[in-house]
Amino acid sequence: MKIGIVGYGKMGKDIFSLFFDKLPDAQFVVIDLFGAEENTAALLKTLGKSLKRKKLTEEQYEFKKDSFLFTDDTSALSGCDVVIEAVFENMNAKKELFAKAAQAVSDDCLLLTNTSSLDIASVFADIPHKERCFGLHFFYPVKLTGFVELNILPETSQSNAEKAAQLVKSAGKKPIVFSGEYHIYLNQILACMVSHAIYLRESFGVTAPELNKSLEELFPVAPPFEVLDSIGLGLMAGSPDNFRIERNKGLLGYGCEKMNGWLSEGCPKETMTFLDFMAEHESPSGKDCGEAALYMAALILNETVNAVSEYSGDKAVLLEAVQDTLGLAETPAAYYDKFGAEKLFAALDELSAKTGFGSYVRKDKDIWDKTFA
Repeated sequence: MKIGIVGYGKMGKDIFSLFFDKLPDAQFVVIDLFGAEENTAALLKTLGKSLKRKKLTEEQYEFKKDSFLFTDDTSALSGCDVVIEAVFENMNAKKELFAKAAQAVSDDCLLLTNTSSLDIASVFADIPHKERCFGLHFFYPVKLTGFVELNILPETSQSNAEKAAQLVKSAGKKPIVFSGEYHIYLNQILACMVSHAIYLRESFGVTAPELNKSLEELFPVAPPFEVLDSIGLGLMAGSPDNFRIERNKGLLGYGCEKMNGWLSEGCPKETMTFLDFMAEHESPSGKDCGEAALYMAALILNETVNAVSEYSGDKAVLLEAVQDTLGLAETPAAYYDKFGAEKLFAALDELSAKTGFGSYVRKDKDIWDKTFA
């Protein structure tokens, strides 16, 4: 198999590293506009160290060192079976790159975008043979997350979706398929979690670290504001219109407005800068936000119930993917048992009455019971 990776930034590098490590017989072409020579030298140096430390045999080393090409020439994608685009979130840039890639590859080469927010149909609007075009969305860091989203289009053929799913499985990841308004769904529920945390911070009158601390029982590895910090405001503070599920646009719009406000106040857009900025602009409140875990669980479980009730795929896989993506300590069903319907529904009814956001409008108890049975 020959795999093309277009873009070698943070995400592109992670995607390449995953497949390079997991697929020992694959060939790779990496379209790298800014550092092809330097990245070639760095990878050869890494392979040399692996050989010296006996992590690779001599035979494996000889194959690996000749199995990749870093170049700025998109015509080098010729012969690829799959091309995965992982450049920055700009529609024109993605469309231009796919136009060049489509000219270089065969008509049956899979063309896949890793976009986390843009309209996938628009990305491929000018590309022929759309049965091979769809989204393949990885989460960062790639090696530490379990699921990869296959965001398919109406034209996507089942055989091509299955090829992509098998590629994901061969790299040790679990594929989950979404379509229509549920494109990039796991990113949507992650954005809802962050926007809800922003609302709870305001509602409780506490600092970002104080709210994070109160949510550690739900998120032992990375509570919401640490997630925001690791992604960066530049990416998180986009338009809520990038997400197409109508019920969540009110909450996402609120979160985007607050995040853009922090940007206008001078918060850097880059990763690992948000919490430092907030530390300079917040003072500890000393207030109690012990109920924050209940209110956060209410939002997550409510959105999960809504999604499961509309999802056409394997609902057990969706529940597992939600837990994995959000970094929940326990399953959604466990939190339903822990907090109980009465408290969760009271929290949602209060949130809905105060905000009018569709994200807090709940379904009947029998649907919740069925979802988490």
